[in-house]
Amino acid sequence: MSALLHRAGPLPRRASGRAAAAVALLTALLLAAPAAAPTAMADAVAVQAGTAGTASTAADDGISWSVTPADNRQGDGRANYAYAVEPGDRVEDALVVTNRSAAPLALTVYGTDAFTTPSGHLDLLTADEPPTGLGTWLTFERGNFEHGTLDLDPGESAEVPFTLRVPDDAAPGDHSGGVVTALTQTVGDTALTVDRRLALRVHARVAGALAPGLDISDLTVSTDGTANPFGTVTSTVRYRLTNTGTARLVPTETVAVAGPGGTTWPGGAASASGELTEILPGSTVERVVEVSGVRPLVRAEASVRVDGLVVGVGGGGVTSVHDAASGWAVPWTLLAFVLLAVAAAVVVPLVRARRSRGIIRE
Repeated sequence: MSALLHRAGPLPRRASGRAAAAVALLTALLLAAPAAAPTAMADAVAVQAGTAGTASTAADDGISWSVTPADNRQGDGRANYAYAVEPGDRVEDALVVTNRSAAPLALTVYGTDAFTTPSGHLDLLTADEPPTGLGTWLTFERGNFEHGTLDLDPGESAEVPFTLRVPDDAAPGDHSGGVVTALTQTVGDTALTVDRRLALRVHARVAGALAPGLDISDLTVSTDGTANPFGTVTSTVRYRLTNTGTARLVPTETVAVAGPGGTTWPGGAASASGELTEILPGSTVERVVEVSGVRPLVRAEASVRVDGLVVGVGGGGVTSVHDAASGWAVPWTLLAFVLLAVAAAVVVPLVRARRSRGIIRE
């Protein structure tokens, strides 16, 4: 084929015209093809809440207990503990623990710090991790500061008083932790131990100016391919979202993917949005958002905007952050289709012309 093209010389006008027409037709089809409705799939986030403020646990071996905030001057029917405090304040409260199993229980009761996991769940430090925040503000009347022991007969309930002492130098803003009840058991004759924990949240907002803040980092976008030359694809947007402020935040994210320079296709840029679970101050979550209905136009530009609503005692406003990144979104199937069409539009007339010259010579 290369020798044939070399002898043919400059591209004939008709062939050139057919090639241009083929490219124009394919471009028109690309832009006119209906786009799939944008959808989103994000990493799933689940939050479980107890009924009427009660949390309970049960195991296959029949061991079960529940915890609930006590009804007192701090409130009735509470789901957890939330306080508005000043530096140096002292708050007296209690929890009620009930043994719902048929065997006696020896539980440890202690306070610790809370954090938001990278997957977006609220969690507490394990028993072997010493607290440095709100967990150090909690003391219990039963037992020593670190671990108070609570013995309960089958069906027995007990009220466990505790005190939250706010340091004189406590920083303004939200501080989070939990009151934990735990049962540690040895598995058979082995040295393996199992630690079952059941806890209730404790939130304290220290008076002073709130400074809510969010930060987006490590933002990337990658785009899948498709065998359909005129089809849409899915872009995956990844980023890390950090609560850099002093307030608890419930974020709402909006992720949009467009073409180079913000180029949009019929129906606009593909996008996805949704509300995330609460992020505690200082915590970072890792987000993976899949946006479908994207047209592969060589480069895909992703923009992320997150609005954080301040939650907790008294609320406190909103804060916002946005960032953008780009990545390759090459329509390989379409390019191959275009090249084949152009090659056909160029080569076929040349072959016909060569055959015509051969016939004339004969």
